Amino acid sequence: MFLAPANLFQIAIAAIALIGVVLTIGRPRLHAATAMMSMATLWMLFNLAEESLGTREIWLVTPAFRLAYPALFYLLVRGLVFSGASLRKSDWPHFLPFVLGLALTPQVWLVEHAARFSLVVYSLAAIWLLHRYHRTNQNRRSDAETIQLRRIYVVIAVFVLDAIFDVARMDARWLHADWPWLASSSAYLVQLGISFLLTVVTIVFAVRRADVFDGLQPGGLAPLADVSPSSGPVPDDVFGRIERVVRAQHLHTEPRLTRAELAEAADLPERQVSQAIRAATGRNFNDFINNLRIEDVQAMMREDARSGERRRILDLAYTAGFSSKSVFNDVFKRETGMTPSAFSDSLSGKM
Repeated sequence: MFLAPANLFQIAIAAIALIGVVLTIGRPRLHAATAMMSMATLWMLFNLAEESLGTREIWLVTPAFRLAYPALFYLLVRGLVFSGASLRKSDWPHFLPFVLGLALTPQVWLVEHAARFSLVVYSLAAIWLLHRYHRTNQNRRSDAETIQLRRIYVVIAVFVLDAIFDVARMDARWLHADWPWLASSSAYLVQLGISFLLTVVTIVFAVRRADVFDGLQPGGLAPLADVSPSSGPVPDDVFGRIERVVRAQHLHTEPRLTRAELAEAADLPERQVSQAIRAATGRNFNDFINNLRIEDVQAMMREDARSGERRRILDLAYTAGFSSKSVFNDVFKRETGMTPSAFSDSLSGKM
């Protein structure tokens, strides 16, 4: 059996995907990733068999795999957002197109167009889920920036661009006259290289993400009305009560403070906490807490400037409740218009 460079890429992708299976199979929250990596392994092995052994003449299987991948990726995203098992018995309808695709592979064009439509639909569903997830965390957690999933937007964009590239390479033959490279074997190698990188990135991100954040409880996404600006009246003393409790108990210095914990400390309903903060400051919960932390850091910097002491800025950030250097730097610049070091230097010049 002769192995072309493309076949070696397929073997490499299958091997990496198998490693992904080993890393995720024992973790229920990542079972969608396990299924996705298992599917990738089978996909590449069938691809190898069809191209090297001629099995496509018996049964063309690989086009159907394109119908399973978008659904599995969406379920992987859902598993990273929520706690508990990422695959449920009720998820079986997501895989019906794949089963039908296996029966319809003689009509390759139909299966491939259905797969592209599926990619668009599941990509939009994943983007909408991520949007609601980020909105929920901004309004409920003080560490929202450290548990973001924004890199998945990039992965989705690459998936979509890869699909567009596949259309240009396989279907848009009218382009080949001007760009003959699209019809070459090297174009196929580039596409396999992209698939290899996406497989690696997906495995690493899924495993690291599950280690950082336990996930929301099922049904834990806030209703859209819960994260929108409050239109109803809020008693004037409610925000004052919230602010007094936060400052008196130094709650904002807790790196993972949640809205539920603040509501319990202030003996108020969670939603009223959000409404009061929004009405008084125009901020969501996360921004309100981070602003208090920045105020603490500035106060400590001023104290150091007066005393001549020079504590590490990062130590001050951790003392104030930040748990990430990059998040602290971003928030400080957004709140003050200056970097932390520039602000500290400006105080030294004034004292």
